[in-house]
Amino acid sequence: MQKLRSPIALRWIIPENELNEMKDVPGEYLHSEAFFASNLDNCQYWMGIHHLNDDPHSGESRIYLFFDNDVDETKIEADFNISVESANFFSAKNYAFQGRAAAEIKFFSINELFNPEKEFFVDGKMTIKLDGILSFEKDGDDIQMWKNNTSDDLLGLGLWVQDNKEFTVATADGKGIAAHKNVLAARSPVFSRMFQSGMKESKENKVIIEDFSFNVVEKAIKLCYHQSLVPHTTLKEKTKLLQFFDKYNIHQLKDDLEKHLISVIDASNACRLTNAALISNAPKLEMKCSDFLWFRLNERLPICDFDLLDKEFALKMFKNAFCHVSE
Repeated sequence: MQKLRSPIALRWIIPENELNEMKDVPGEYLHSEAFFASNLDNCQYWMGIHHLNDDPHSGESRIYLFFDNDVDETKIEADFNISVESANFFSAKNYAFQGRAAAEIKFFSINELFNPEKEFFVDGKMTIKLDGILSFEKDGDDIQMWKNNTSDDLLGLGLWVQDNKEFTVATADGKGIAAHKNVLAARSPVFSRMFQSGMKESKENKVIIEDFSFNVVEKAIKLCYHQSLVPHTTLKEKTKLLQFFDKYNIHQLKDDLEKHLISVIDASNACRLTNAALISNAPKLEMKCSDFLWFRLNERLPICDFDLLDKEFALKMFKNAFCHVSE
C-alpha cells in the first residue's frame, strides 16, 4: 500500500443577486461545478452555500465541501482551507470520509454576509477559495518490474544459483550481498575498472557502498543477473535504482528502467520522477515528465507534491510560460 496525496483547488465566484434571491427560500442552496480529484478517478468534489431558516440556526449561513466517491469506498482524509479574502474570512478543517459526504463550515449570519462593511462582495460578486489535500492509501505501488528475457538474462539466472560468488557488495550498515566479479564487470565499467586496477576493493574482494541502502543495493545486484530475482519494487525504490545504475554506468538496466518509469508517469508521481531524472541524468524521463507537467499546468489540472519539485526546474518551467513561440 502506498499513501498518496492529491491536491484539490477551486475558486467559486458567486453573484450577489443570486445569493440574495435565495435567502428567503427554505431549503434553497447554491453549488459550484463539480471537479474530479486527481488519482481518484471516481471522486468528485464541489462547494455549496446554504442559508438556514430552521430554528435554532435561522439566519445563519453555511458553506459545504461535498465529496462523491460512491463507486470506490476508499477511506480519504481531507485537509482543506476555505477563504474569502476580501472579508478576511478563513477556515481550516480536517475531515475523513468514505463514499458520499459533506464537510460543513460555519459561515456568517445572513445579515453579516450582506453587510457592505464586511466586504464579502466586490463589484457585486463574492469569491470563495478552496485549497487542500486529499490523502489516501492505494494498492499498486508494487508495480511488476520490466521484463526482457534474453539468452544473456537466462545465463545470468544460471550464474545466480551458483555458490562460487567471490565478491561482496556491502553497505554502511554492515550488510552485504555476494556476486561474481565477471557479472559485475560485464554490467558496469565502474566495477570493471575497479577489478583491473588492483584497487583495495579488488584485493579484498569487497566494496562498501555508503550512499545507498542495502535494500536498493541488493535489488540492483540481483537485477544484474536477472529481472525475475526482483519481481516487484516500489516507485521510490525504482527511482533509487535509477540513481544507482547511473552512478555505476549500468547502461542497459538504466535504459530499461527509464523506459519503464516513463510508462507509469501520472499526476501522483510526476514531480518525484522529475527529481529522480535530474539526479540520475535520465534525459528521456526528464523530457516526458516535463511535457506531462507542462500539459497539466496549461490545463489547470492538479499535480501532487509540486512543492517538492526541484526549484531550478520549476523556475525554468515558470520562465517558459512567458516565452512566445513563432513557427
